[in-house]
Amino acid sequence: MLKSFFEQFADLIYKQKCVVCGCSKTNEILCKNCLKTVQNLSPFAQKKIEGVNIFCAFKYDGNIKILIRNFKFNRRKNAAIPCARLLYDYFKKVCEQNNLNLNPQNAVITCVPSHPLRVLKRGYCHTELISREFAKLSGIDTDFKIIKKVKNTLPQYKVRANQKAKNVRGAFKICPNHAQGKTLILIDDIVTTTATLFEVISNLQKNSYNDIICFTLAC
Repeated sequence: MLKSFFEQFADLIYKQKCVVCGCSKTNEILCKNCLKTVQNLSPFAQKKIEGVNIFCAFKYDGNIKILIRNFKFNRRKNAAIPCARLLYDYFKKVCEQNNLNLNPQNAVITCVPSHPLRVLKRGYCHTELISREFAKLSGIDTDFKIIKKVKNTLPQYKVRANQKAKNVRGAFKICPNHAQGKTLILIDDIVTTTATLFEVISNLQKNSYNDIICFTLAC
């Protein structure tokens, strides 16, 4: 609470700068001009893992790449808000185009978590922050106790393509609870080879989470 107060106080003195162009006129981490250049991918599943549809809002390039990298690696914690807004806008398009009527009472949001040591180093779990902001917009509850990362793996971008699956094998533990009977909205930031999502989704299914839909910010 104290930290939040000082962050808000600092924003009154020092305007936020856009992570892409450095503009501070609108006091936004992604200004309106830079936002205009990003375009959603198709509102239909870009990938499918173990029968689960994976919807990716953007290509991992241009201003989206800059936004995500600043969020993950440059401690721009407040980037969670524009990331969640962008993902939620895409989510609404997906629901409309695919006739998905997700009842907030019968759905729960969770995320692909980071290992506690990674969270400690970064200062926050970026996927959890996006999920929390997404939840505020959607009115759907969150549950971050379902998936735990128990193996501190190398970042996937540092691993060769043919070693990615091995790198994340056994990295996640599933903790079954009351959410098993609900639609599980799984959120992640980036999906490339699908190795991480495959590990998470297959383990969720082994623990009777059979209604899963996945949204990622980029691919």
